Amino acid sequence: MTLTHEQVRAQLTAPGQLFEMDEVEIRGTTIRTWKHAPGHFRALLDASRGYGERDFLIYEDERLSFEEHYRRASALATVLVRDYGVAKGDRVALAMRNYPEWVVSFSAILAAGAIAVPLNAWWTRQELEFGLADSGAKVLIADGERADRLAAASYDARLIVTRPGGEPPEGPRCWRT
Repeated sequence: MTLTHEQVRAQLTAPGQLFEMDEVEIRGTTIRTWKHAPGHFRALLDASRGYGERDFLIYEDERLSFEEHYRRASALATVLVRDYGVAKGDRVALAMRNYPEWVVSFSAILAAGAIAVPLNAWWTRQELEFGLADSGAKVLIADGERADRLAAASYDARLIVTRPGGEPPEGPRCWRT
């Protein structure tokens, strides 16, 4: 028996199922949401630790476990809040290619309660500069290539750089300011 897309969706989202749907009111608007989903990103990040040393991310010959991702994201979130004054609702920009640090940075930004502002890694200096100014980013996390591209730029965000020469960071510290 072949099920239609609608029948499969109805089964998956039915009461008592993992993807059960519920209607909730958010700021006066009723929306459908998953009943069993974590309430916020930090809860999702915390739950990911349950997968321990299993591979979370593989990039070329680098492997990052769920636990290592959690530790790096938590450490960076702490640095963003403690050392950079990032608070809930602040914007933190990301300008880097698809390195593992992009995922770690994105997770850290959300875990800190900030708003992630991904900037296109292909952008020119002027486009990156505009993106930073237009978003009002308080901090920019960039790989070495984007940081070099922005060296002559004028922007207000504080800079954190990873992979300054394109090489993976050594040891537990992934970032430099």
